[in-house]
Amino acid sequence: MITLLGRGNARTEIDLLLERVGTGVGALAVVNGPTGVGKSTLLRALAGRCRTAGATVYSTCALPEERDEPFSVIQQLLVQTNPETPLNGHGPQGHPSPWSYVAQLAQSAVAALTKRGPVILVVDDIHHADPLSIRCLRHLTARIGPLALPLSVFVSWDPTVEATSPILQEMLYEPHVSCISLAPLNSDAVAQMIAETNPDPIDTELASHYHELTGGNPLLISALMEDSQAKPAAVASEIPRSDCGPFAGDAFQRAVQICLHRMGTLARLVAQGVALLGENSDEYQLSELCDAPLGLVRTALRRLQASGLLLGGAFRHQRVREIVLGTIPSATVIEMHHRAARLLHAHGAPPEAIAFHLLAAGPVKDDWGLPVLRDAARHALAAGQMDLGIRCLKLADASCTEDTTRYEIKAQLAEICAMVELGGAVARYQSLKTSILTGLMAPDTALPVAQAMLWNAQVHDAVEVIDSVARHADIARPDIAVEMQVTELQIASSFPGVQRTAAAAGRPAPVAPALTGSASPAVRARLQAYQSLLSVLTGNGDAYIAAQAEQSLQTGSLFDASVRACVVPAVLTLVYSSSLDSAQRTANRFLMGATDSELPGWTAVLRGLLGLVALRRGELDVAVEHSSAALAQTSNRSPDTHGWLALATLAEAHTSIGNHEKAAQCFATAAAPALFQTRSGLHYLYARGRHHLAGGRPYAALADFLTCGEQTQQWNMDTPVLVPWRVGAAEAWLSLDQKEKAAGLLEAQLAMRGYGSTRTRGMALRALAATRDFKERLTILNKSMQLLQASGDRYELVRCLADLSSAHRAIGDKDKARTAGLRARRMAKVCNADTVPEALMVAAPPLEPSTEWPAKNEHDFDKLSKSEQRVATLAARGLTNREIAQELFVTVSTVEQHLTRVYKKMKVRSREDLPVKLRVTAA
Repeated sequence: MITLLGRGNARTEIDLLLERVGTGVGALAVVNGPTGVGKSTLLRALAGRCRTAGATVYSTCALPEERDEPFSVIQQLLVQTNPETPLNGHGPQGHPSPWSYVAQLAQSAVAALTKRGPVILVVDDIHHADPLSIRCLRHLTARIGPLALPLSVFVSWDPTVEATSPILQEMLYEPHVSCISLAPLNSDAVAQMIAETNPDPIDTELASHYHELTGGNPLLISALMEDSQAKPAAVASEIPRSDCGPFAGDAFQRAVQICLHRMGTLARLVAQGVALLGENSDEYQLSELCDAPLGLVRTALRRLQASGLLLGGAFRHQRVREIVLGTIPSATVIEMHHRAARLLHAHGAPPEAIAFHLLAAGPVKDDWGLPVLRDAARHALAAGQMDLGIRCLKLADASCTEDTTRYEIKAQLAEICAMVELGGAVARYQSLKTSILTGLMAPDTALPVAQAMLWNAQVHDAVEVIDSVARHADIARPDIAVEMQVTELQIASSFPGVQRTAAAAGRPAPVAPALTGSASPAVRARLQAYQSLLSVLTGNGDAYIAAQAEQSLQTGSLFDASVRACVVPAVLTLVYSSSLDSAQRTANRFLMGATDSELPGWTAVLRGLLGLVALRRGELDVAVEHSSAALAQTSNRSPDTHGWLALATLAEAHTSIGNHEKAAQCFATAAAPALFQTRSGLHYLYARGRHHLAGGRPYAALADFLTCGEQTQQWNMDTPVLVPWRVGAAEAWLSLDQKEKAAGLLEAQLAMRGYGSTRTRGMALRALAATRDFKERLTILNKSMQLLQASGDRYELVRCLADLSSAHRAIGDKDKARTAGLRARRMAKVCNADTVPEALMVAAPPLEPSTEWPAKNEHDFDKLSKSEQRVATLAARGLTNREIAQELFVTVSTVEQHLTRVYKKMKVRSREDLPVKLRVTAA
């Protein structure tokens, strides 16, 4: 449906022409405008009015494909006037007909017709007419007038087409020729056009959207309106409310195809070229791609732009590009994509633009194609376009003919797929093992594969690969030597049991760090990350190492290979250094990127790390949430080393909360033997020991704790920051009433010093207090409480406060017992430790209403300022200085200053000596 809206001037011109027709005066009128603006519609409307007025109308249309057929247009007219005189390009007796003979024949036929009334000739798309027909029409129009032929001729013409015939130019530009120009519709006309079929009030924004997508082309607007009215409900529901613009469906596709057909073969080829080359196209590249003269390509571009398909060299609507691409014949589409790729490569286009065509064309045979695909994959992965990156690597794999390069690509593809396709990495790495053992893969590529195998719990395969490289490769080469060192550090820090097995097989020791100067920045970053982690695990950590680990991950994302390889060791370095805030902040940042980019592999890894952080902060419900989510990501496959760590964290958190059945479910499946060769196996043994101890099985718990201790000592990881196995074993001995054995383990634990060991020392002191008499026990528990407050572990602090409450009650100090108990109950609710509040209900019964505030303290409390009273109240509730600062929105230093003045005014030495009523009421 194309209307004559916005064509007021055109209708005025038509009325004047019809008046001339009615008086018997001939006329020649030209309706011009780009394709799709309504020229044919206007001619049909004109012909209809002429027939109504009693005129005889003969219509014909020039077609691009008939341009080389002599007299194709004139023949259509003559057949209509006299069906018995077809020409087919020849005259009487089959002899060639000179154009003058045909022109005279046409003139005679028209002259005979005009004697019976007005005659109207309508020629649509005259710019496509064959040269001989144009000469004949020129001969006829030269005789229009009252003294010759009272003939009216109306033709349509696309001014964006260069008229190749001088005769046509002469005919169209005569002074007496009436010209009716049709231009694309403006926004107001588009709104009126929409209003004709839409009963709702005109939406100016929607009209503007229609105009923007079509350039005001009535043919395209009508198609969009038709599609929007017929849009399926399912499709409409998927379109966001903020994107309620026109829906381009089948009608729009037909309209675009009609435009391309009317513009001819070259315009269609140029449109296909623009669709293929995209934003990187220019007229010179299009000329080369279409194998057409530059001038004709420019003409085709002007026509495409005037018709509303193009704007500034690009398609106005993405759907138009899809439609145009669909017009490329299937027999030539691959060749065209190959040609486009070669052309873009020759002109220095970005790798991503070239890869678009290579992916559409299939395997690449040109030498330049493989580097382009790998570059495109790298750029896509850096931008988070994982699917595009994987597709480029898969095509590069299929196109590569050189073994070393092909297996390098396969290794990279396996790493990327592990981020997206959970479970698929194991099979990919397994398929690479044979190529490594047979020497088809370069050693510097094989070692990262072995490192990935270790993370995926393919321990035996990884050892075979590493030993093979060590035996057959030139490990004196700097690149291989440094990569071997990275592998050894990874094994020593995370797979120490594997290190012992492989060392017994004769694998060489790590190389000296002096060779790292020749390594790439990515390799050096990995080397530093694993060195830092190993330093912390062997008791050599310090504040500098923790700060360095945090700084190494302040920039970059998971799409950067050098950053991606450092995330796990760096975050673990922060965890084992007790820099829990930094570890949580860093892991959360990468988790956000992994979630947004839909990377389930890394989401599971980071969730597992956050679960460990939450466990060490005593946030038990958070630890359960993160660990459960991590394991849910890997529910359809066997857990890897990250999954084992998450499983151990989940089990320990459930045990601490009191969900012993859920903790038992974590140990229901037998652990893989490879688990106990890893650092994660130590967490697993410790968590299982805690579960046995909570379930009343002290001997089973003791076995797990002691096994854990033996392994840490064998692996040179017997450090307080990893797993406090001595504390667990001591608690098991205490449950067996073996206080001397328990005290020996705890004193040995306290004798061990190290950066980040505050939490473990607090735990050890709490357990040691149980081996002392009640008077000494209070002193030890107070020291434990201070250390645990500093460490930030709320759960262990709850346990300490519960013991402190019991100790005070045992010596008859009910007030302090009640205060410690209430504080423990409050904190137990915060960290979701369900079993502790039940134990404290007896140790700390509610305060009786008759309890009085000592008079001396009541007067002292009134001396405090409002700010000091608020700080004193919160301190009495048991909040740490940091928690008080967060509650009151002040600095920790301000809290410390207020507490100093509170203690002085109220004549007490610490928060434990604050008035009982104040503490109980606050709690």
